[in-house]
Amino acid sequence: QGSTDRSLVDTTLPSAGLDSDGLRLYFGALGLSEKEFVALSGAHDLGRHVTLLDMPKSCLKDLTRECLENAPVLMPFVAEEPDRFSNTYFKKLLRWYDRNIELGEVAFIPTDVDLVV
Repeated sequence: QGSTDRSLVDTTLPSAGLDSDGLRLYFGALGLSEKEFVALSGAHDLGRHVTLLDMPKSCLKDLTRECLENAPVLMPFVAEEPDRFSNTYFKKLLRWYDRNIELGEVAFIPTDVDLVV
């Protein structure tokens, strides 16, 4: 019973566009409490994402799986050390909320910022 279309849970993985109600519904259906799914979100501290920086023009025209897997630039989502778990994700999320974060410093998805709005 979410309050908006963004609350609708209709996939096997949580959509990056879910709002806070949708996150509660999704993780609640898996048996997780709010505290548990917020802790799980801290895993966004790990890993990297593909950017389009320095991507060959042929890939930009036809973005295939091979292009993404061989991307020339992989940037951390949040942490300076994307292979080490820390609380950097939560610290930067709070800095984002206070509007005290530099452009390009983090790559939050909408569900990240829904945790603090």
